[in-house]
Amino acid sequence: MDRPKNLPNRLECAYCSRCHNHGGECQGKSVNRNEDGCLYFIIDEKGCIRNIDQSIPFNLYSDIPPVGMWRDGWTIYNQDTEIRINKIYALSWNERKGLLYVKCNFDYFINEFSEDYKKETNKPNLRVIK
Repeated sequence: MDRPKNLPNRLECAYCSRCHNHGGECQGKSVNRNEDGCLYFIIDEKGCIRNIDQSIPFNLYSDIPPVGMWRDGWTIYNQDTEIRINKIYALSWNERKGLLYVKCNFDYFINEFSEDYKKETNKPNLRVIK
């Protein structure tokens, strides 16, 4: 994937696969004064990593991903993504729907510069796509 034309230079590290958050060797840059951008920039097709506190619905007989591990099979803002649960705060049960809600802090990938991305006005709605 080529560098998007509307990606500002200050957001390159967030979308770079070499960034330390994505497991690469780049330690980031202070301020890039070059209009062409970073020479070492390699765009991560999954996008950048965001963090949020939210309740995630799980079906009764589905597995909850282990804490600290990336798992796919989710959709957010109508895009397929992976999530990583960092911390679990509480569990709640919805008897009528048969869902277990896990209140947790998790990371997810989002690519705002993708053609498929449509930002919603409210909180992101995370759904299982199995």
